[in-house]
Amino acid sequence: MCDEGGQFGVIKTNRTAAGTKISFDIDQSLCDKVSEDKSQCPSNHDMRLGTLAGPNRALAVYSEGEEVIHMEGVIKTRFDVYQNQNSSRSYLSLKRFEAERKAMPERTIKFNTKTVNAFKPSNVSQKQLYTTKAQREEKSANKRIRLDRSTVESMILKAFKKNQYISQKNLLSITGQPENYLKEFLGEMCVYNNKAPHKNTWELKPEYRHYDQTTEASKDMETD
Repeated sequence: MCDEGGQFGVIKTNRTAAGTKISFDIDQSLCDKVSEDKSQCPSNHDMRLGTLAGPNRALAVYSEGEEVIHMEGVIKTRFDVYQNQNSSRSYLSLKRFEAERKAMPERTIKFNTKTVNAFKPSNVSQKQLYTTKAQREEKSANKRIRLDRSTVESMILKAFKKNQYISQKNLLSITGQPENYLKEFLGEMCVYNNKAPHKNTWELKPEYRHYDQTTEASKDMETD
């Protein structure tokens, strides 16, 4: 992380009778970016010069070309950065703030003082919702309501006066009654034909027939 000019900080040397003191100052613009989280960024640090002793601690600098990797040199000394007495308090404050931020849970509970309209989740899309709603309204409009028994019996007898043989589908359309409710009347008043020529139709039982025998042939009709 550098500033707009590509500068990270400045290394300063101070020669005294006690020796050479090296310090490193971080660019102030970078400190201001870190300080936005209400923490004070330490800008001044001490640098201590050390050596890389031992063959296993040797470091080298390489550069990569198009096809060949070149060795530029060997690192013999090292610099370690420490916070000094002036920046130790701000450094501890920064580390404490980072630890508190990491310890905060990703999700927290908030109490709402206002009324929230909660809706149950639904797997139905908006298009399906409107289609389902239209189907419900159509089904509700076409819902069959049970009438009293005497009215239904009169409707059945009136229908069979016009036709001797009537299918169950047509009886449902004529009476407008629920299918299970209509079957109760058909079981009491009618006989179901399983054989040709009037297969899959209903006709009245003999005790309910009031049409003339001479006109039965002309009324012998089958409706799908």
